Amino acid sequence: MTESTRSSRDLTGAMYFVVGRGTEGGVASYRLSVAGVSDSHWGDVSYVKQNSGYSIGTIQVDLGQRGTWPVGSIDGSGRKDAPSYVDAVITQSAAYAETHRLAFPENHAALRSDLLTHGNGKHDRPTLSFISNDTRTVVNEWASSVDGKKWIHANIDYPQVKNATEIATRMVDSAGERISEDHRLETVAILAKTANQFPSQLKRFQVALDQGGGYAEVLKTAEQIKENYDFYDGVKAADIARAYQSALNEYERGDALRRAEQKVADRNFDPSSQGADDDVREALHVIGGTSAVHSTHVSAVLRVGSHGAGVTALQSQLNELSTPSNDNLALQVDGHFGPATQAAIESFQRDHGMSVDGVAGPRTLDALANELASAREVSRMSLSDIRHPGVSLYTQALDGVRGIDEQRGRTTDQASCNLAGSLAVAACSERMHRIDHVVMSDDGARAYAVQGNINSPFKVHANVDVAQGVNTSLEQSGEAFVQATQQQAQQQPVQQQTQDTPGLQPSRHR
Repeated sequence: MTESTRSSRDLTGAMYFVVGRGTEGGVASYRLSVAGVSDSHWGDVSYVKQNSGYSIGTIQVDLGQRGTWPVGSIDGSGRKDAPSYVDAVITQSAAYAETHRLAFPENHAALRSDLLTHGNGKHDRPTLSFISNDTRTVVNEWASSVDGKKWIHANIDYPQVKNATEIATRMVDSAGERISEDHRLETVAILAKTANQFPSQLKRFQVALDQGGGYAEVLKTAEQIKENYDFYDGVKAADIARAYQSALNEYERGDALRRAEQKVADRNFDPSSQGADDDVREALHVIGGTSAVHSTHVSAVLRVGSHGAGVTALQSQLNELSTPSNDNLALQVDGHFGPATQAAIESFQRDHGMSVDGVAGPRTLDALANELASAREVSRMSLSDIRHPGVSLYTQALDGVRGIDEQRGRTTDQASCNLAGSLAVAACSERMHRIDHVVMSDDGARAYAVQGNINSPFKVHANVDVAQGVNTSLEQSGEAFVQATQQQAQQQPVQQQTQDTPGLQPSRHR
């Protein structure tokens, strides 16, 4: 079956995986989040990425930008009798709170006002107003519930991906044979991603097609947009679509993907069922999602005295997550569940708010699989991806690099973004929490990220070689950032143990 003969429903399902799960919601699909702000930084507006607001869904809806649009809309149009995104989220969350006897703000108008805010307050942007942790917890509990996931799929994900796919398909069809079958899915992915993330840029693609362009011109247009707007992920969508198309061409794998497409392209699909659905898990695996981890699950409960392949897989996973054992060292992957493995399980359970018993039962194994999937997904992300834990430091570094570009009369480009990414990694390695300034050495050979007053003797700084920095991709920096945080997680227990031992406290230095 060729792409041109595949149904609209097939393509909608494919775009759900490629664009939705591959470039947008990912692990944050069913919770209220703000780009750049982790749980530990909730309430700190300096971590908000550029003009971002509250977002939710696999096909992320930014309430700050689109909150007043009718549910299901991607361009502000839609049924006039439909509630707005923000009002619907409040109504659903309030009903959930009432059913489960949870506290929820009675002043919905004030909550609505807060949820419609966006921006980090820099460069004449507005400033996001943070809701309380308690209110956000209720919204997240609703969104992650079975009914919440069903509602989000039916009212946010399904209509948005359907509309974006239809827009993209019409544009591709207008080009006729200039879009070859080999590149049809990639082209649809670029245009669907643009329709959802950056609809104002669709006219640039239409011009390219109207002038006789094909896939090469569409991809070139996406690359040009990426140069000017680093957050844009049209090119990333094309890369994922290419891998997805390759899998479609495989006999058994392709059949599984087509079945998965039919399932998710249904308004009544239950996202809670995806963990037990082999077809959906295969599709997520193809795009780099969460399903691959489940192949290492074992049905037996693992505890002290267990041995074999299941324990070997468990120990490898714990090491990948940098979960400390009782001696704060990496586990020996030997397939024997001993005291060190038990201590690592207890540490994982404690960190994730679970009952601490040192036994790897179904709930612990599921939590481990989800955490590992999230970590693997993050390690593949560009540092500029709004879901990456380092995006706040990156954005702060980029603001500083932009300032230097302006001083020197040059346009901020990909080299600038790459340099900002390298500075963010260096800052993370120095355990910096923010970047207040970026300065260059007199000879321009090194760039410095500074935390604190630049004239203060107590400032913290990190530096990079500029030549290396501008040639390090954001994907490489994204992976390096994750590695740096993992190394710090491994070192922290050892450092704490040293500081707690009299006579062994190291002198503090910056």
